Amino acid sequence: MRQYTVALLVLGVLILQGFSLEPSEPRIAIIGGGIGGASASHFLTELLSGALDVDLYEARTIGGRLATVEIDGDEVEAGGTIIHPKNMYMQKFVELLGLEKKPPSKEKMGIWNGDEFVFIESDWSVISLWKLFYRYGYQPYTLQRHINSMIEDFTKIYDLQDAGQSFANVEALLSAMNKDFPKLLHTSTKEYFLQMDYSEKLIDELVESATVVNYGQDVTDIQSFVGSISLAASGDLWSVKGGNKKVPEQLIHRNEKVKVIPSRVTKIRNLLNHDDSHRYEVTYVNTDNAIMTSTYDIVIIATPLTRDQEFQIEFVDLPDLVFPGKYQTTYATFVKGDLALKYFDLQEAVDSILCCNPNKTKISSIGKVDSVDGSIKKNSSVWKIFSRTPVETRLLDVMFSDVIENTQIGWKAYPHYSTNMKLGNFKLHDALYHVNAIEWAASAMEMSAIAGRNVAILANKDFLQKSSSKMSNEEVLKSSPKKRTAGEL
Repeated sequence: MRQYTVALLVLGVLILQGFSLEPSEPRIAIIGGGIGGASASHFLTELLSGALDVDLYEARTIGGRLATVEIDGDEVEAGGTIIHPKNMYMQKFVELLGLEKKPPSKEKMGIWNGDEFVFIESDWSVISLWKLFYRYGYQPYTLQRHINSMIEDFTKIYDLQDAGQSFANVEALLSAMNKDFPKLLHTSTKEYFLQMDYSEKLIDELVESATVVNYGQDVTDIQSFVGSISLAASGDLWSVKGGNKKVPEQLIHRNEKVKVIPSRVTKIRNLLNHDDSHRYEVTYVNTDNAIMTSTYDIVIIATPLTRDQEFQIEFVDLPDLVFPGKYQTTYATFVKGDLALKYFDLQEAVDSILCCNPNKTKISSIGKVDSVDGSIKKNSSVWKIFSRTPVETRLLDVMFSDVIENTQIGWKAYPHYSTNMKLGNFKLHDALYHVNAIEWAASAMEMSAIAGRNVAILANKDFLQKSSSKMSNEEVLKSSPKKRTAGEL
């Protein structure tokens, strides 16, 4: 009888070990199909070795703010356009997906203050450098060295994430790159560079043109971390052949573990079941306007949550979640026509105009754009205008001649930055995460990809820890001695 009892105990232990070694596959909801949501789904699939079930909700189109528009038969970038050579995740995604890089075409740039051009590049690089030196001295060179140093610190995040490190909030992530980075969010771009003894002329012209074209905002208001990110947009920049939107599209659609649900999420409810393990109920409206619900172990929000967004999400039975601030509305106007040199008092054509005085003109930039497939039509002149308010037809008529076609789109492109913002959390609750918290440090494709991986690491750690704790509790309960009756002995 004793041998029989021992055998049963051994068998019981083996069964328990068999069940405890393999945690169940989590059900995951990802809300938002931009680069942040695509990155999170990709890295979570890697971390969990494919043992997961993902529903990805997208209210509009996969790609989010990476989008294209067609004008005169050409498809051109309408959202995020350029990628820095140090953006390691975008590079790795392109290689993984078998996509091609497309270098930008050679452009001649001018900086315009609304009245006149303060600087115009030459066709000869030596002359351009001499003109820069004549106007600003050695400061453009020292400024570039400073930005390059910041980029080197920024790239530390890749090794940290490769080592499995994650961060619950944005400040902790920035501090891991450089302990002084969070301080930059509380100093304006102008004040920051003045403290470094850069001239007002350089700040009000070179630096301001970068912040205005990239974020539509002034150096006196925008915080200096994102202001510095604006200045990093130089060097061997590139984009994805066929459109940058191909990265999130293919990361999502190639992943067999991801099911895309074309729906608008309206509510997230925290559910507390009998074993104190949190689950979430997601309410959504599908394409037939039917209200549906599904439950998940993990919910990842990869879309902005400020009150000025079109699609609001209600949080129920969760701690008060407040998302201050607002997003900057940017209008992208595409024109098929010829730039009117007379309007800008130009003697010869330029390919791009960067504006350095947003108080003088509503235009942030004007630039000639190529098709995303890299082809250039003979005599093709498609221009993209960034502006902070809609551009009226009468203004287009004086800025351009021989206009064949124009189209305009407006969207909440990036946060409206200031120096008194409160940084957000990536982890909102037990297993509820927010990728777009990163945007209050800076909004860029690579920033979203970094945040997507950070959230993936966080969610994976939390899930494995919870599963381990749950299974340990079950083992204790199952292995506890049970009172037996005399007949069972």
